[in-house]
Amino acid sequence: MQGLNVAASGLLADERWQQVVMNNVANASTPGFKESSGNLMSFPTQLEMRYSYGGNPSAVTPVGVMSHGALFQEAVGNFSQGMIQQTGQPLDLALQDPVEQGTAVFAAAPGAPGGAQRVNTLSFVVGNGGVVETAQGVPVVPVDSAGNPMTNARAIVNPKYKGLTLFGENGMPVQDAAGQMSYTLHLTNGAPVTAPGAFLRMTNAVTGGVRSFFAVANTDAQNVTTVALTRDGHFQVGANHLLYSATGQRVLAVGANGQPLLQSAVMLNPAYTGQNYFGPNGAPLHAANGQPSYLVVTPGGRPLAGAHFGAVGVDTGTLRALGATDFLPTAQTHFVAPPGTMQAGALEMGNVNGTGNAMQMLSIYQNYMADEKVAQTINSTLTSTVTSVGAVQGL
Repeated sequence: MQGLNVAASGLLADERWQQVVMNNVANASTPGFKESSGNLMSFPTQLEMRYSYGGNPSAVTPVGVMSHGALFQEAVGNFSQGMIQQTGQPLDLALQDPVEQGTAVFAAAPGAPGGAQRVNTLSFVVGNGGVVETAQGVPVVPVDSAGNPMTNARAIVNPKYKGLTLFGENGMPVQDAAGQMSYTLHLTNGAPVTAPGAFLRMTNAVTGGVRSFFAVANTDAQNVTTVALTRDGHFQVGANHLLYSATGQRVLAVGANGQPLLQSAVMLNPAYTGQNYFGPNGAPLHAANGQPSYLVVTPGGRPLAGAHFGAVGVDTGTLRALGATDFLPTAQTHFVAPPGTMQAGALEMGNVNGTGNAMQMLSIYQNYMADEKVAQTINSTLTSTVTSVGAVQGL
């Protein structure tokens, strides 16, 4: 029966993987769509032991380990820049972020809000006192359990560590054979960091880091309205002259502090006589009579002072997917200045790799057929065992 369970786990993992790939293919032409990827991995193995009862109940004999099959690792979003396609439509806006490489981390930046900012580095160096720094020599800043940068803390390389790599998954410290950790966290005054859950957060610059998004108002099934984020700039206008996203969500404005304003809206000006609505980086245009192309207002249409239409920047590693092109902020999400620019009359297309997804579909098919064959073989063996073992010939 264990063999059937293992084969079944492989079939289920293949099915989940196929769902992710098919979702990528189905949304290849969806503006702003970000493809997802994942890998098959084995279940954690279970250590098998044989206990001796009777004379010496404490005696334990190792038997070996047992695998419980395969699973599909949770899909990871690829936030690389999609191709910008000119549409000529006056309500289309494309977000274009700079191409990033390497690893995204928090680094010390005394002039930035909070004293730290997200940067990308191609490598890491060990500075004075064993401090972990970016390739540019800037100290890397750890984060606390809530994901907030700890500007008064540094990562110090452990001189007793004998391993080959300093960083594990997502930047976590690594332990060598002797139990020595690759790095430890210390405050700038030398005291060790005692806050639980603190570590160096590192994300691949393709799948993580800060990206630009449009802010929209999302209403959930409980009729609660919160801020959502999207890269799909294919906007439309409603009967009330307000701007809505392709999925019908009210487009939000941004406050002077760079935070999206839930009680805001972008209203196209009925008195505007121009053909286009957005200038460089989404700024309003003005007609010959001085009328602006759009106004920032409350949802009820009243002018909203101190607000403007624009994008927001967030760390994609703190977002939760919502539908095909939308994302929801989490408790760890912090809004910062957007790294990219807006381009009017254009759309960012989905970043789906057609060839790569086609190869994955072929691999999934081969895996599924192999798992199905294993299940059939085991089932046939069990059937033969049940019908043959103990049977008396001739009866």
